[in-house]
Amino acid sequence: MPPSSPPTYSDGTPFKLPINLGLNDGTYCSPKVLDVLAGVKNNAALRNYSTNDNKPLLEIIAAECRCKPENIFLHNGSGPILKQAIPEIIRQAIKSSPIRVMKHLLTKNGYPIITPSLTYGKVPLKAMNSGLQVRLVPLRAEENFKLNLGLLTAAIDQGDGLVYLANPNNPTGNVLITRDELEPLLVKYPGTTFWIDEAYVQYISPERHKRVADLVTTYPNLFVLRTMSFAYGLAAVRVGYLLGRAELIKTLESQLTDYRIPALTEQIALAALSDEQHLAWVRDASATAREVITQGLSKHAWLQVYPSEANFLLVRITDGKRKAKPIAAALLERGIKIKTFTNLPGYNFEDLFRVTIGLPEENRFFVEMFDDAVASGV
Repeated sequence: MPPSSPPTYSDGTPFKLPINLGLNDGTYCSPKVLDVLAGVKNNAALRNYSTNDNKPLLEIIAAECRCKPENIFLHNGSGPILKQAIPEIIRQAIKSSPIRVMKHLLTKNGYPIITPSLTYGKVPLKAMNSGLQVRLVPLRAEENFKLNLGLLTAAIDQGDGLVYLANPNNPTGNVLITRDELEPLLVKYPGTTFWIDEAYVQYISPERHKRVADLVTTYPNLFVLRTMSFAYGLAAVRVGYLLGRAELIKTLESQLTDYRIPALTEQIALAALSDEQHLAWVRDASATAREVITQGLSKHAWLQVYPSEANFLLVRITDGKRKAKPIAAALLERGIKIKTFTNLPGYNFEDLFRVTIGLPEENRFFVEMFDDAVASGV
């Protein structure tokens, strides 16, 4: 049954139902960010544009990623970057080759999207809706959604395109490709663009997963996308950045208006990026929270919870009877939103759902309400 009264956080504040455990927004921001906000004593921080060059923010990102400021494109979150940059990369790639131009005019196959069958859905779906060809590389549940590099290279061998890899992958949560696996592909396929979406990479320590951002200074066919919405807990602030070759970054800059990143937003981002101690704490807290939800769901023999490196868990229904959408509806009645998926041609995702890691009280409430929904016969 739905709760008779809203549950509360540890400080006594009641939940605002429904809680959304379907968006993957981050859980904790750095105390240094709160210090920045507390330091706003008058309207000067809000009424003025930024200096427009965002030099301090570019420099701290460049230092972390071991690239140059001219390799960095700042924007209001990673979503607008995806929407702007991928079409521009495809346009330039097609324009550079008469053969690609002809293919594009005849079949919309001048420079296709190559991506896993289960990934951030807006990329393949938007491409399909635009009439572009999409080559899907299967990720199989029985293989724990591991990327088969042989199948990936077979897809590339059909002709150059843009390879989109979310790493860690959304919604599976696993690392699809390592630095040691990626670099040989960058060398072997210079005409293919590799777009690595690292929206969730900060949930993994650099010691466990070697970063690839610095490779953009060596390989013009590599682009790396990041956001501060998740591990840094700044979804409401909207800061994302793309790393890539300077010529493309300059083109993207020329297409937009000035003052995208306001002064206060920049101060918040700088504070978050400077707090490595807090980021390490977020990694540990997220691992603990993943374990709480995994244990809670694993009581049900008909569920398989996949290991994740991010702030969410992918869950598969294995009994062949239940489907994800009725479960999601039952949870919504109980005050919780989760994520279900749209099928792609040839792929049925009706037995999958994703749950975002929330605050400890939210995670316990999710497990409790899931058990209640199951007990009601869902």
